[in-house]
Formats: sequence, C-alpha cells, structure tokens
Amino acid sequence: MAEQSSVLSALQKLVGREFTYTDEFEVEKGMLQRFALATGDSSPIYYDEEAAKAAGYSSVVAPPTFLFEWNHHKHGALPRELRASIFSGLKRQPPLIRGINEYEMLEPVQPGDIIKTQARVTQVFEKQGRSGRLVFVICETSYFNQRRELLGKARDTLIFLPEKGE
Repeated sequence: MAEQSSVLSALQKLVGREFTYTDEFEVEKGMLQRFALATGDSSPIYYDEEAAKAAGYSSVVAPPTFLFEWNHHKHGALPRELRASIFSGLKRQPPLIRGINEYEMLEPVQPGDIIKTQARVTQVFEKQGRSGRLVFVICETSYFNQRRELLGKARDTLIFLPEKGE
C-alpha cells in the first residue's frame, strides 16, 4: 500500500485516549416510549408503569438499544465536535460510516437516569477497499448512570473514507 493517508495519521493520535461525556439532562418516560415506537417495539414495559412493575422493574425501562443510540450524535464514539478538531488541518472532514456495533446490556435504563459515557479509541488501521482506502477506528465505550452503575458497553467500528489520492 502507498503512503498512509492524512486521515489515518490524524486518527492514530487518538489510540489509547479516553473521552468522557455526561448528558446535560436526564432520561424521561416520554423518550422511552417514543424510542420504542420508532423501533417498532410494542412491549408495555417501555411505557406502562404497571406492566414494568409486573415484569420486575421499579419503573418503565428503556428498549434494548436506547442506551447506545441515546444522544449518539453528541456522546457516541467520536462525536461531531471531536471529529471537527481531529480533522481541522485537512481540506475536509472525511465521510463516516458506522460499521459494526457490538452491544452488551448490563442494567436497565430508567427515567431519571443521567448517562455518563466513557469512550476509548483502541485501534486505528487502514485497508484497501474496492472503491479506495478505508480507515477503520475501533472504539470501546462504557455507559454509566448517576449512581456509577455500569449500564452497558459498546464496541463500535467506524469507517472513514479518505479522498482518492489522499
């Protein structure tokens, strides 16, 4: 492969760095119901207090992937503002595709939770694809509530598309 791309060079500086974000507002019941409706999950434990209690919860709970999609644009692996600063020296910010997402759900998310996200870049590498170079970034993220309980973990593979010839 030719010389590494400027996108790869910029991203390699992140390996081992940890980024921590805390949401500025708490999870509320309406969010959980809207997320369940948007994902087509009709289980009453996401919007009916009595159904949630009958299922063994203290209140309604979030649908399974809510934690990982909740405020993803701001608190997910490599948020927009961070990407902008990483690529500030380049002609343009390269397009990003979410590749593989692996989730481990440990505790339910409930109304009143304030989510804290700790993400760490563990690996950055480049591969040649059919349409050109691809830069892969592996991020491992842990999600906690305000009581410091670990709610879940994610391992995200992000794919950046450098310009041809870059």
